Amino acid sequence: MTGLQLAFIRAHNQLVDRLRADGVPDSDLFEDARLALVWHYQWVILHDFLPTLVGNELTATVLQEGPRFYRLEGEPYIPVEFADAAYRYGHSQIKADYQLQHGGPRRPVFPDLAGFRPLAPDHAVEWQLLFDVPGQPPAQRAKPIDGQLPASLIRLPESITGAVEVNAYRSLAARDLHRGQGTGLPSGEAVAHAVGAKPLTRAELALGDWRGETPLWLYVLREAAVHGGGDRLGEVGGRIVAEVLVEIVRNDPESYLANNPSWRPTLPSHQRGTFKIRDLLVPAS
Repeated sequence: MTGLQLAFIRAHNQLVDRLRADGVPDSDLFEDARLALVWHYQWVILHDFLPTLVGNELTATVLQEGPRFYRLEGEPYIPVEFADAAYRYGHSQIKADYQLQHGGPRRPVFPDLAGFRPLAPDHAVEWQLLFDVPGQPPAQRAKPIDGQLPASLIRLPESITGAVEVNAYRSLAARDLHRGQGTGLPSGEAVAHAVGAKPLTRAELALGDWRGETPLWLYVLREAAVHGGGDRLGEVGGRIVAEVLVEIVRNDPESYLANNPSWRPTLPSHQRGTFKIRDLLVPAS
């Protein structure tokens, strides 16, 4: 996260330079650059991240028709189905280690990438190793979304969990399941029926002797494995994530959707006609 924050600071400074060159007064530069960066990030969420994660069709449907279930009235909020289940899909994608720099070693998630400390020079991220950039070798791939976590997340270090009385609480999977139970989340099958999706079969869930309904978090992961090939979310997980993210952006009074829906990114991109997260992290010339 520290490396990502630094990349966004650099993108902000790039926008400051461009706005200054366009004649924006110094008194307005910081605020204008901040808002421009927010708009670029929102664009990436809606036109790069979501289509990749939930598919072009569902993204376009939610953008054009609005949400079917998550309709904001009053103050925005994050529903527990999103925070404690669907958006935790990423836990299944984390690998045990990553290469951060060309020619550098692969670094384990724990303790090397645990964060909460200044970023050492040998931990600075060369983002083209994590995101595909035209003209560069293919980036490292995330794990499939399949319900399996690496050993490093099943045995979290005490520096992350603190002292625990039950050894199972060192497992991120156990913590995710416990969180869903504690917040009273509906089962995956219940949400599937609610959104009009065909529930997964017992064989597709692959839960062995388990006979109860499926915790929503685990259901979202198995649905992605079965219907998304491990690369994207299925109907249940995709619907939850797409509706929440689109509606949050739509209801942000500063968002580009609320102020200028025809706006397009102004920073250069690596591929004409597109603007993706790689263009924020690895500036194009």
